[in-house]
Amino acid sequence: MTVSAMNLIDLSSPFTDHILDGINHLVPRLPGVLFDLLLGIIVIRVMVRLSKLVMKWVRVPAGLRGVINSIFESFLWVLLTINVLSELGYSGIIYFFSGSIAAIGIAMAAGGSTLVSDIVAGIFLARDIDFNVGDEVIVGETPTQGIIERMDARRIRLRDQDGILHVIPNSVVERKEWVLIKRRAEISALARAAKVAKKLGAAAREKNVRST
Repeated sequence: MTVSAMNLIDLSSPFTDHILDGINHLVPRLPGVLFDLLLGIIVIRVMVRLSKLVMKWVRVPAGLRGVINSIFESFLWVLLTINVLSELGYSGIIYFFSGSIAAIGIAMAAGGSTLVSDIVAGIFLARDIDFNVGDEVIVGETPTQGIIERMDARRIRLRDQDGILHVIPNSVVERKEWVLIKRRAEISALARAAKVAKKLGAAAREKNVRST
């Protein structure tokens, strides 16, 4: 066996020592980190659920609820990630996260970030009385007609008549003209009327069958 080959399998090399030191550093902390991670996930889910219930109770529009909850949940996940990295001892990565958060703040001030543009546009759309979850609209650069199924901090989800789901950035929708075809209440009323007509038709057919 050559000297170079022996060096590759030498367990006392600086490289393997570095790996073993890293493992010895992490292993004692893993149980506590895993517990805190699990607890954090549960807390995030509970807080997001509670936030949804509170906003629904105070009658916040569905679209605005989606945008606020999306931002709130993302913020909680960032906090949990920073906390887990801190417990693992990766302070350098935490500085990276802190720098990223600062960069996002600068982008918000400048208004030049696509992410920030989508978030700001989502807030404006969610507050618009003519743009709500359940409404039928025509939106987008290539006009798409459908019913708004969901809104969050980045995008809206639009279901067309063929059942195809279109995911469109908020900033694209907000800076273009959109057309309101039917409001949610009108669509619900039409759906109820169609359901009643279907039941009446079925009852009439059953009556005709019995009479014959």
